[in-house]
Amino acid sequence: MDNMEKIEKEIARGKQAQALLDNEILKEAFDYLEKEYHTAWENSSIEQQKPRETVFMMLKTLKTVKQHIENVIATGKIANDQLTKIN
Repeated sequence: MDNMEKIEKEIARGKQAQALLDNEILKEAFDYLEKEYHTAWENSSIEQQKPRETVFMMLKTLKTVKQHIENVIATGKIANDQLTKIN
């Protein structure tokens, strides 16, 4: 795969990732899960160490997934800038 193909692939991936974050169902799912995890954590007692840790890890994982999608978008924008400079 040559450099131009890589750039075009990153642009396409960025557009797909943006479409994901623009999707109302996915936005709703992220919001819902984040609220549920926060509520579960806030409503747990200090004695519930293992469940609290599990909820914390679930929240971190959710944020990691969203951050990955945002990183793909950013990479696609950088690739688009590169393509603009080439043309």
